[in-house]
Amino acid sequence: MAMLITPVQGTPIVDEVNMMQGGGNDDRQPTANNTTYWLFGSEAMDRGKGHFFYDGNNSEQGSSPKGYGYKTASNGKISIDISFRMDPALTKDMTLELDKVIRGTFYIESWGRTGSDCQNGGACKDFTVTFKKAGVPVASDTFVTGGSGQETINWEFAVAENMTEWKKNQDNIEIQVEYEVEADTGSALGIFDQPAEIYFFYTHPDDNRDNSATSCDGCNSNVIFPILEIDLPLPGEGDDEDDDVG
Repeated sequence: MAMLITPVQGTPIVDEVNMMQGGGNDDRQPTANNTTYWLFGSEAMDRGKGHFFYDGNNSEQGSSPKGYGYKTASNGKISIDISFRMDPALTKDMTLELDKVIRGTFYIESWGRTGSDCQNGGACKDFTVTFKKAGVPVASDTFVTGGSGQETINWEFAVAENMTEWKKNQDNIEIQVEYEVEADTGSALGIFDQPAEIYFFYTHPDDNRDNSATSCDGCNSNVIFPILEIDLPLPGEGDDEDDDVG
């Protein structure tokens, strides 16, 4: 169950990952036929990035070699706040089709108390996804999770007027993910205590995933955009030529 919430203004997380991947810059840029934005990140879940190229045979350079990020604590709360900013940035203008649906799919695994079940310091932050344009939030949703294993978060929302036009080198894509889980402690003798754990599964070849602690084949977190046009002049662009004859 998802509840639409009002976007909260905040300072975007700076992604310092600057990586080159086989296939060239063009392969990492969107086209009308290349519309899936793949998510990559660090094992500690302190850095993330995204682009439109996924090599199903080779791991993304700089992304977690395990195929997921992981965080745990035996008591108290743990939290994640990852921004998947496009790297490299858009090199061409992009137009999304108005009122068409943007679809995000996020694969997670969590153990412990979540949401209003958290006891220390109030409720935990539910799984929250925010879509940003040039660092400014334009859509956000929050999802209730169970904290008892793997879950797939499906996020869908329509393209609004302020999401249609994207200027190259200016309106970069960014997906922010926030989430909190609390360790479940206090049982007699600690026999049934549950540490807080969060896994976030990145785009990663299944053959290269580390399945020693958990397994989630095909769990390539991504966002699909309804791209209408690429590199055509946006309104107000390309109209400054002087047609006067001297």
